[in-house]
Amino acid sequence: MKKGRLLSILMMLILLLVPTVFFQTGCTTTKAPSNADIDAVLKNIAPTKPPAPIMEPVVFKDKDGGLWLSYEAYRALERNIIAMREYVTRLEVIIAFWEEKEE
Repeated sequence: MKKGRLLSILMMLILLLVPTVFFQTGCTTTKAPSNADIDAVLKNIAPTKPPAPIMEPVVFKDKDGGLWLSYEAYRALERNIIAMREYVTRLEVIIAFWEEKEE
């Protein structure tokens, strides 16, 4: 009987001490980050400016009162448009990153 009573007292002490220890260690306040810390972190994670795409020359020829575009020039124009769309998308990501920082 003494062993059962001792076990119940020990369990009660553990159940009373454990929450007290966890609440005291979990509720300590920490120093708020300063603006210098935040700026340093933003500098490290900020996206870099993407390199500008290299445009291929596209030559339109004057033919029959209008402009004519050869197949090779058409494909070069298409690659230029695709490169510019990718560049614009990357720049929009950078703009969105900095807009969220300022809000």
